[in-house]
Amino acid sequence: MAGMTTQKRTGWTLSIMGMMALCGAAMGGATIVRLETLGGTSSQGFGINDNGVVVGQAATSGDAALHAVMWINGVVTDLDPAGTDSAAYAVNNSDQIVGKGDRLGGGSDAMLWDGGTATNLGIDMSAVGSSVAWDINDNGLVVGQGSLGPGFAKGFVWSGPGAGIVAGSIPGYMGGANYGVNNDGTVVGSSFFFGDPDDAHLATLDGHGDYSSVQISPAGFLFAQARAVNNSGVIMGHSGSPMGGPWNACIFNADHDNTIQTLGTLPDLETSEGFDINDQGVMVGWATDDDFVLDAHAWVYADGQMTDLNTLLDPGQTDWIVLLAAEKINNNNDIVGWGIASDGELAGFVMYGVLAPTPCVGDVTGPGGVPDGQVDVDDLNEILSAWGMNVGVGSRLDLANNDGIIDVDDLNALLSNWNATCG
Repeated sequence: MAGMTTQKRTGWTLSIMGMMALCGAAMGGATIVRLETLGGTSSQGFGINDNGVVVGQAATSGDAALHAVMWINGVVTDLDPAGTDSAAYAVNNSDQIVGKGDRLGGGSDAMLWDGGTATNLGIDMSAVGSSVAWDINDNGLVVGQGSLGPGFAKGFVWSGPGAGIVAGSIPGYMGGANYGVNNDGTVVGSSFFFGDPDDAHLATLDGHGDYSSVQISPAGFLFAQARAVNNSGVIMGHSGSPMGGPWNACIFNADHDNTIQTLGTLPDLETSEGFDINDQGVMVGWATDDDFVLDAHAWVYADGQMTDLNTLLDPGQTDWIVLLAAEKINNNNDIVGWGIASDGELAGFVMYGVLAPTPCVGDVTGPGGVPDGQVDVDDLNEILSAWGMNVGVGSRLDLANNDGIIDVDDLNALLSNWNATCG
């Protein structure tokens, strides 16, 4: 059930066909940096933008409190020096930061930090209970969960002072949370009935200033949460199956009548959860041991393969015991997360240069609408189905000259790579 949590585990596309093809993504060559504290022993990295600004949480001197922080070029800044416990979960490309701050009497308030100014979104939205902000897009649109009225916390969308609304949760559901938002304002998250597992949801503007929400996890898929949506409209998170058992990271289809694409998990670890996806379709999360014998491991997924971030560490390194969770990835393929450092302390990290993706020209679709690393008849049919159409500049189908028109130039670009296998 998507209840109120204090630590992040963390335009509408009609299908997952908007995912950019990543072929020949080369692993390795990564540099990892431990995130500085505020004088205490621990830190955790939760968010990173394309400018390399990192946000998260760090312990103050004597471990008296955990404060929301940002790191710029490795230098830590306390976002909440006068507060109690707080955390920063996401940062956009304008360096606006969102998260939560704990109240002295219990509970928390969603927070926005912008250019040195802190705004209590819980107070601004007249929340009657706790709230937390999970994500913010480049237009300053904030999503999260909060008790803005009686009953359980539900998803909210905040677009400016006095403009926070309950939105996102599936109609008729008792509660929910909005975990991710892209630059088109597409919102994803999960909704629940008390005592029942979560169902993943998608919310889009209805043209009247409100949001229309739909379930995107197929019926019977237990415990489904949509955690992130990229600017191509690809939605990821994690879901169980109708057969029960552990849940795995997955890609959701925006139509819940179609199935999900399960990403699997790491060896010896039964469960995986997906936390973020960048515009190239590279995803991150963690895998866990249902028997609680083995440590969790952070992973990155690209080109059809889930890779343990721990395998990318220098074999001779002595700084880290284990990287536990990968929380966010930016469009430079820099990953932020947290793990256990060699001194035994919980420590945030940034891993730079994890992937070097190269585009696979012509691989625009595959089974289920997902690029599959093959340039074949499926891709040809996709191009021909859009022949002569103005699909807009930047479309994945506009292979040749980025003019927005699907024509002979795009067909020739595909045919020149015919039968190629990428990855």
